[in-house]
Amino acid sequence: MRTGLALLLIAASAVPAHAEPGCAVDKLPKTVPQPGSADERAAADILAACLRQAPARERQTRNQLRAKAVTARAITPGLGSTVSIDTESLDIVDATVETAQGRTEFHVSSARLDTVELTADSLSGKLFGLIPVTLGNGLPMIPIPLPYLRLTDVTADNVRVTARTATLHEVDGS
Repeated sequence: MRTGLALLLIAASAVPAHAEPGCAVDKLPKTVPQPGSADERAAADILAACLRQAPARERQTRNQLRAKAVTARAITPGLGSTVSIDTESLDIVDATVETAQGRTEFHVSSARLDTVELTADSLSGKLFGLIPVTLGNGLPMIPIPLPYLRLTDVTADNVRVTARTATLHEVDGS
Protein backbone atom coordinates (compact mmCIF):
# COMPACT_ATOMS: atom_id res chain seq x y z
CA MET A 1 0.00 0.00 0.00
CA ARG A 2 2.79 2.41 0.94
CA THR A 3 4.68 1.60 -2.26
CA GLY A 4 1.56 2.16 -4.37
CA LEU A 5 0.89 5.53 -2.72
CA ALA A 6 4.53 6.57 -3.14
CA LEU A 7 4.45 5.64 -6.85
CA LEU A 8 1.19 7.58 -7.30
CA LEU A 9 2.72 10.68 -5.64
CA ILE A 10 5.88 10.43 -7.77
CA ALA A 11 3.79 10.05 -10.94
CA ALA A 12 1.61 13.02 -10.00
CA SER A 13 4.64 15.21 -9.34
CA ALA A 14 6.15 14.25 -12.72
CA VAL A 15 3.10 15.64 -14.61
CA PRO A 16 3.06 19.43 -14.69
CA ALA A 17 -0.05 21.01 -13.18
CA HIS A 18 -0.47 22.97 -16.41
CA ALA A 19 0.47 20.86 -19.44
CA GLU A 20 0.58 22.49 -22.88
CA PRO A 21 -2.00 20.81 -25.16
CA GLY A 22 -0.05 21.07 -28.42
CA CYS A 23 -1.15 22.72 -31.65
CA ALA A 24 -4.84 21.84 -31.67
CA VAL A 25 -6.45 24.77 -33.52
CA ASP A 26 -9.74 22.85 -33.66
CA LYS A 27 -9.89 23.01 -29.83
CA LEU A 28 -9.75 26.83 -29.68
CA PRO A 29 -12.84 28.57 -28.29
CA LYS A 30 -15.02 29.82 -31.17
CA THR A 31 -14.71 33.50 -30.17
CA VAL A 32 -11.93 35.60 -28.66
CA PRO A 33 -11.95 34.64 -24.95
CA GLN A 34 -12.45 37.13 -22.13
CA PRO A 35 -9.28 38.40 -20.42
CA GLY A 36 -8.38 36.36 -17.34
CA SER A 37 -10.66 33.43 -18.22
CA ALA A 38 -9.70 29.76 -18.32
CA ASP A 39 -10.56 29.81 -22.05
CA GLU A 40 -7.99 32.58 -22.55
CA ARG A 41 -5.24 30.48 -20.93
CA ALA A 42 -6.25 27.43 -22.99
CA ALA A 43 -6.23 29.48 -26.21
CA ALA A 44 -2.83 30.96 -25.33
CA ASP A 45 -1.36 27.49 -24.74
CA ILE A 46 -2.72 26.13 -28.02
CA LEU A 47 -1.55 29.12 -30.07
CA ALA A 48 1.86 29.12 -28.36
CA ALA A 49 2.33 25.49 -29.37
CA CYS A 50 1.46 26.43 -32.98
CA LEU A 51 3.60 29.56 -33.13
CA ARG A 52 6.64 28.64 -31.04
CA GLN A 53 9.78 29.86 -32.83
CA ALA A 54 13.50 30.19 -32.16
CA PRO A 55 14.78 33.25 -30.25
CA ALA A 56 15.20 36.50 -32.18
CA ARG A 57 18.29 37.06 -34.34
CA GLU A 58 19.92 40.41 -34.87
CA ARG A 59 18.71 42.09 -38.09
CA GLN A 60 19.05 45.57 -39.47
CA THR A 61 15.95 47.47 -38.36
CA ARG A 62 14.52 50.24 -40.55
CA ASN A 63 11.40 50.79 -38.49
CA GLN A 64 9.76 49.29 -35.44
CA LEU A 65 6.15 49.13 -34.33
CA ARG A 66 5.44 48.96 -30.62
CA ALA A 67 1.90 48.47 -29.38
CA LYS A 68 0.18 47.74 -26.10
CA ALA A 69 -2.15 45.23 -27.80
CA VAL A 70 -2.96 43.85 -31.25
CA THR A 71 -6.00 41.65 -31.98
CA ALA A 72 -6.49 39.98 -35.36
CA ARG A 73 -9.43 37.95 -36.66
CA ALA A 74 -9.57 35.37 -39.48
CA ILE A 75 -5.80 35.11 -39.96
CA THR A 76 -4.08 33.39 -42.88
CA PRO A 77 -0.30 33.22 -42.40
CA GLY A 78 1.79 33.24 -45.57
CA LEU A 79 4.77 31.07 -46.37
CA GLY A 80 8.24 32.58 -46.21
CA SER A 81 10.96 33.68 -43.83
CA THR A 82 9.23 36.91 -42.80
CA VAL A 83 5.98 37.30 -40.92
CA SER A 84 3.28 37.57 -43.58
CA ILE A 85 -0.34 37.68 -42.44
CA ASP A 86 -3.61 38.35 -44.22
CA THR A 87 -6.38 39.11 -41.76
CA GLU A 88 -10.01 40.18 -41.88
CA SER A 89 -9.49 42.85 -39.22
CA LEU A 90 -6.74 44.18 -36.99
CA ASP A 91 -7.33 46.21 -33.82
CA ILE A 92 -4.30 48.05 -32.43
CA VAL A 93 -4.09 49.82 -29.06
CA ASP A 94 -1.51 52.48 -28.12
CA ALA A 95 0.88 52.04 -31.08
CA THR A 96 4.05 53.91 -32.00
CA VAL A 97 6.19 53.53 -35.13
CA GLU A 98 9.82 54.60 -34.77
CA THR A 99 12.69 54.80 -37.23
CA ALA A 100 15.93 52.89 -36.63
CA GLN A 101 17.38 56.12 -35.21
CA GLY A 102 14.62 56.23 -32.55
CA ARG A 103 12.65 59.06 -34.17
CA THR A 104 8.88 58.67 -33.67
CA GLU A 105 7.08 58.62 -37.02
CA PHE A 106 3.60 58.53 -35.51
CA HIS A 107 1.58 57.46 -32.50
CA VAL A 108 -2.05 56.33 -32.49
CA SER A 109 -4.12 55.60 -29.38
CA SER A 110 -6.28 53.05 -31.22
CA ALA A 111 -6.82 51.82 -34.76
CA ARG A 112 -9.19 49.45 -36.54
CA LEU A 113 -7.96 48.15 -39.91
CA ASP A 114 -10.06 45.98 -42.22
CA THR A 115 -8.89 43.56 -44.94
CA VAL A 116 -5.26 43.78 -43.85
CA GLU A 117 -1.96 42.52 -45.23
CA LEU A 118 0.84 42.74 -42.67
CA THR A 119 4.47 41.81 -43.25
CA ALA A 120 7.37 42.17 -40.83
CA ASP A 121 10.82 40.69 -40.36
CA SER A 122 9.76 39.66 -36.86
CA LEU A 123 6.74 39.99 -34.61
CA SER A 124 6.91 39.35 -30.88
CA GLY A 125 4.59 39.75 -27.93
CA LYS A 126 2.64 37.82 -25.34
CA LEU A 127 -0.23 35.57 -26.45
CA PHE A 128 -3.28 36.86 -24.60
CA GLY A 129 -0.85 38.66 -22.27
CA LEU A 130 0.46 35.33 -20.98
CA ILE A 131 2.98 33.46 -23.14
CA PRO A 132 5.91 35.20 -24.90
CA VAL A 133 6.33 34.30 -28.60
CA THR A 134 8.50 35.53 -31.46
CA LEU A 135 7.58 34.95 -35.09
CA GLY A 136 9.79 35.41 -38.12
CA ASN A 137 13.48 36.33 -37.79
CA GLY A 138 14.38 34.47 -40.97
CA LEU A 139 12.62 31.26 -39.91
CA PRO A 140 9.69 29.95 -41.95
CA MET A 141 6.20 30.75 -40.66
CA ILE A 142 3.84 27.93 -39.82
CA PRO A 143 0.99 28.19 -42.39
CA ILE A 144 -1.89 27.42 -39.99
CA PRO A 145 -5.05 29.52 -40.43
CA LEU A 146 -6.21 30.91 -37.08
CA PRO A 147 -9.64 32.27 -36.14
CA TYR A 148 -8.08 34.98 -33.93
CA LEU A 149 -4.89 36.08 -32.24
CA ARG A 150 -4.38 38.63 -29.45
CA LEU A 151 -0.88 39.81 -28.53
CA THR A 152 0.11 42.29 -25.84
CA ASP A 153 3.44 44.13 -25.44
CA VAL A 154 3.92 43.86 -29.22
CA THR A 155 7.09 44.68 -31.14
CA ALA A 156 7.35 44.28 -34.94
CA ASP A 157 10.56 45.00 -36.85
CA ASN A 158 10.47 46.38 -40.41
CA VAL A 159 6.70 46.28 -40.46
CA ARG A 160 4.61 47.06 -43.54
CA VAL A 161 0.82 47.21 -43.40
CA THR A 162 -1.79 47.73 -46.11
CA ALA A 163 -5.51 47.86 -45.37
CA ARG A 164 -8.68 48.42 -47.36
CA THR A 165 -10.07 50.73 -44.63
CA ALA A 166 -8.65 52.21 -41.45
CA THR A 167 -10.16 54.07 -38.53
CA LEU A 168 -7.56 55.85 -36.41
CA HIS A 169 -8.08 57.66 -33.10
CA GLU A 170 -5.81 60.33 -31.56
CA VAL A 171 -3.05 60.27 -34.16
CA ASP A 172 0.16 62.25 -33.59
CA GLY A 173 2.64 62.25 -36.48
CA SER A 174 5.78 64.00 -37.55
